[in-house]
Parts: sequence; C-alpha cells; structure tokens
Amino acid sequence: MSLIHTRWLAAAGCLALLAGLSGAGCGDEPGPSGGAAGAGGMGGEAGMGGVPAPPQFPGLWEGQSRGVDVCFHIAGDGLKLEASPNCSLSGESGYSFDLDVELVGVDQDGQPCSFRLRYADPVTIEQDSNSFRASEIRVADSDAVYAFSGQIVGESASGIARRDVGESTCRVGWAASISRECDDAAVDTCRILLNCCRAILINPVFFQTCNSVVLECDPVRCQTVLDGYPQCAPEAEP
Repeated sequence: MSLIHTRWLAAAGCLALLAGLSGAGCGDEPGPSGGAAGAGGMGGEAGMGGVPAPPQFPGLWEGQSRGVDVCFHIAGDGLKLEASPNCSLSGESGYSFDLDVELVGVDQDGQPCSFRLRYADPVTIEQDSNSFRASEIRVADSDAVYAFSGQIVGESASGIARRDVGESTCRVGWAASISRECDDAAVDTCRILLNCCRAILINPVFFQTCNSVVLECDPVRCQTVLDGYPQCAPEAEP
C-alpha cells in the first residue's frame, strides 16, 4: 500500500473512532481521501454539490484496485498533468502519472502482466473531451514501450495503460478519483458534523449515512451537510 493511502487511513481511522468516543482527539497527520460512498437520501443534504467546478479538478488524483495502483497530478490551471511530489507510489520522487500493475491479466504468451509506469513530463488535457494520453514512453536499459490514456468525468477518471515488449502486449485498465487533504481544519469541521448527527440521532441508518460523509474528510462537503441542520447551528451572540 502506498504512503498516500497510509496517511489517509490514519486520519480516517481517527475520525471513525469519534463515532464511539465523543471526546476523542485526533492526531494531526494529514492525508488525502480516496472518497467514500455518497450519502444520498440524507435529510437536509439536497444540493450538497455546491458551486459547479470545472471537469479538471486540480491536485492529486489516486486509485487502487486489485493489482493496480495509480496516481496523477493535475496542474493548478486544470489544463495538464504535471509532476508533483504528492504523486509517488514509491515515495522516492514525484511524477505526473504513476502506475503499479501486479499480476493483472496475461499477455499473448500467457505470462502475467506486471509492470511499473513512471512518467514525469507534462501531459496536456484535451478540453473538448477532458482526456489525456502519452505514448512511446521508453526507459533506459529496457526494450519495453509504454503508453497511457485517461478521461476525466466529474470527480472520477479512468483509462488504459499499455506495455509492449516485442510481440508481447499488456493492456490494463485503471480508475482514480480526486483526493482531498484531511488536514486539521477538515477534521474539525467533520467532527462538528459527527457530533451534530449524534445529537439528533434519528435511527442507526441515519447515523451510518452521516458517518460516511464524515469519513470522506472533505470540509466543504461536511460543512454543506451541517448547514442543512439548523438545530446544530451555533447560538447567536446576545
């Protein structure tokens, strides 16, 4: 598991403890979120999407599925992928696109597909299709040729990575979503939401839904849901 995921799990685990320990404190180890399941149907949550954002959310994107780990970083202008120290599955350097594949599918020879694709150069995002691609990627002392492509839809992205060695080809699908910093401010806002849900507990399903939002550690999302519960608003100054 990458350092990216480890940092987030530490923060998420701390937030999860708040569900059972009302006075528990959290450490201040920051980490990005992989994004938990949505909380559809929770009262007061309509319109929680807030102000529409451009298709290309700047910052770190990451994904993890069976045998495939991936991250990429979108520049602040939303127009390209660019190298960032935040995107590094090995923790050794920073890349614009970083992919690890382990034993996923087979090539023409029946051999399992396992490879790493590290790419540090900028990659333009085509604005009409929200897609990007890089091809003919070579590394020193290797006959392999790599390529990757992807398309961004809202807060999700997916694509294909490919490795060619002679007549042997491996094609692997990947998926990722925007990551969010779980910093102290996010933890504090989501803790307030959790305490609010505890105070107005309707039923276990309601609390579970609320807690799923808390575990996303997204301060904007937590605040938007919290704003839907006026009974939890701070008392006005006399």
